Order: sequence, then structure tokens, then C-alpha cells
Amino acid sequence: MKRIVFAILGIAALAAIGFVASFSSYVQNSEGEPKNVLLAEWGRDHHLGPVVAKAEDFYYAHINKVPVGGSPTAVPGFNEVQSPAATTDPTPEPTQPGATASSQKSTRASNDQSTQASQTSSLSSNLDSLATTNLAPPATVDSPVSKKLKGEGAWVPVGSTVNGKPAIYVTRVRADNIHTSVFASLMWINTDLAKAVFVPGYIEPGGPSPTNGALSKSLQSRVLANFNGAFRLDDTRGGYYYKGTTVRPLVSGKATAVIYNDGSIKIGKWGRDVNMTKDVEIARQNLALIIDGGSSRVQSGNSFQWGATTHGETFAWRSAIGQRADGSIIYIGSPGLSAQGMANTMVNAGVKRAMVLDMNNWWVAGFYFRHASNGDPICAKLDPNIQEGCSRFLKRYKRDSFDFVARL
Repeated sequence: MKRIVFAILGIAALAAIGFVASFSSYVQNSEGEPKNVLLAEWGRDHHLGPVVAKAEDFYYAHINKVPVGGSPTAVPGFNEVQSPAATTDPTPEPTQPGATASSQKSTRASNDQSTQASQTSSLSSNLDSLATTNLAPPATVDSPVSKKLKGEGAWVPVGSTVNGKPAIYVTRVRADNIHTSVFASLMWINTDLAKAVFVPGYIEPGGPSPTNGALSKSLQSRVLANFNGAFRLDDTRGGYYYKGTTVRPLVSGKATAVIYNDGSIKIGKWGRDVNMTKDVEIARQNLALIIDGGSSRVQSGNSFQWGATTHGETFAWRSAIGQRADGSIIYIGSPGLSAQGMANTMVNAGVKRAMVLDMNNWWVAGFYFRHASNGDPICAKLDPNIQEGCSRFLKRYKRDSFDFVARL
């Protein structure tokens, strides 16, 4: 009996040593991810996806539950969204001796406006022959909450302009009338002024990664916005094509984001709306279309259809990329969203077709940019709850991103 006990203990000890040795490499190669995120990543890489899924469902259902009712807290970022002049360098300004709070606020506003004008002038002067546009941001996004907040759902221009015209607008709105303390954050991208660039990470989705997940330095003086890519390729139930290389065969009927050689982008069903042509540069697939024909495709009982590893009815960090009839793009990325709430919010914003992107804490991340006088990008978070710094996709990174830069 003792031999059996010692044998079991020995096996357990060896397993623990093996886990520590294996997991330590994830910690060493971390890009800032917290330990729980790395642990989930380790589990999926070691064929424990179903276990990770159950753990995540339990976490969102019992530990990190979205409260029912209530009003959004006055978090940093919501009021900032109301004014493009507030997209300033996050470095705190020094307090001037003897200055009152009101005088400091007045001085700061004046400085912000002059800085914004300088940055806008700088970006526009460097880009002399830019595209014109007839696109306009969507109408105010309707909230299902009866008592709406001032400015809720209204689109506000942010970041650097292109040839004097705003290319990026943002808004926040509640996604349902039950969890009324949580905002969904949306970003509208004028595709007449901005071209799409896909940047593969050095790990996901596999295949070529010429810049190791970083937006090329040559484009950073023109970057307007960027956000997270789709699921790990093994979870997409689809394929991926990158600049002449089929990393994994594209699957007919799957939701696909296609970027063409001219920087235009189209979201659609592969084989119906989008197909392989000589002009296709990127094709990234992920599950089925969550919105098609301007209608949500989320139905009760879809289970894991909209989450791959986390139940679609779970309130979690979620993101998606959608396209309006005029070709403009809308990105949504926030905590506390169900698949249904996310889809309904995008439909209310006029999205005709949409594909889900990555989900869960850390992996959902969207940013917009203004520029310093030397062209260096200064970023702001779309949602103030996004973790870590907001220059994530400007440097070496393990996951893919969608970037939008000013058209020349």
C-alpha cells in the first residue's frame, strides 16, 4: 500500500515539476498578461480547452458577475469621449503653484485646444493629397434603457484628423435594459479616409509575421486606430490567408474580414459576399456572421457558437468588427456584453454584416490616436477598463490586430 501511495505522490510531484517548467516559459514570454490569462492560454495549448471553458463560464457566472440595474459609474473616459480636445497625452500635467483648480482647468483646456490644432496641422501638412469623403457617422445609437444619459449613443470625433476631416468617431451606450451600469464602447471608422492594415502577431494566427506583431514604423505617423484581431486560429472554425500564403484553408460560409491591396476592407460570408481574387491581400475568418442582412443571428440556446470557448450568453469582454452599407467600419469592444447584447447594439448602429473578434479579459483592446508635432502617435483607450498600456499594437506582440491609417 505504501508503495502505491509513494508512487502516486511521485507521479504528482513529477507532474507538478513538469507544469512549473512548462508554465514558466509562458511567464517569461508574457507581453504583460496577468497570470490567470497565461494559465488559460497554457490550458488551451495543452488540450484542456473544455476545462478552461468551464472555468471561464464559472468565473463570469459566479465571481465576476455583471450587476443588475444601477447607473454607470463616473469612470475616466466617458466625459473625455464627449470632447476630441480631451484626447491628450496621458502624462499628468504639473500643478502650477498658486493656481486655482478652475484656472488650471481653463489653462489645460486652452493648451489642449492649441495642441490639438498643432497636431492636426502637422498630420495634414504631411499628407497633402488625401482622399475626399462623403461618408458621415451614424445617427445616434438608440439605447434600450428608458432613462438615457446625456450624450449616450451620440458619436463624437476623436484623434487626429485627415486633411482636416475627422476619420474616427466614438460613442458609448448601454447594450440592454437590465445591466444598466455597463457601457458598450463603439468606434466608427471612415474608410474613405482610412485604409485597413492587418498585422499578424508573432504567434497568432500563425504563418508570416514580418513585423513581429508591431505596426510598421513607417505607418505609425499615420495610424488613426487599431484593435484586437480574432480568436486563436484553432478556435475560429475557419481559415486564414496572408499575402499569398494560405496559412489554413478558407472555409466556405464562414465570417471573413477581407483586406484588399488598395487598403479597402469588406466583411462578409466567404463564397457569397467575398471570394478569392487577385486583389485579396488578407482573409481572416472567425465563426459565422453574428450579423447578416442587418439582423442579429444570435438565438437563445446558441451555446458556444459565439464564443468558441465561452458561452454566448455569458456576460464577458467581447468584441466584433462590423460594416455598414456605405462601407464604413464599426468596432465594438467592452466588458459585460453578451453575444446578443453586442449584436443588437451593432444593429442599432446600422451594421449590416459583422464578425466576432477576440473575447475575454485582456484580449479585447481598441485604441485611437492623435499625433505629436513630430508625428509620434499618442493613444487613447476606447474603453477605460482596457488593461495595460494602449500602445499594445505598435510594438512587438503575440496576437494579430486590425489597424487603420490615413490614406495618402
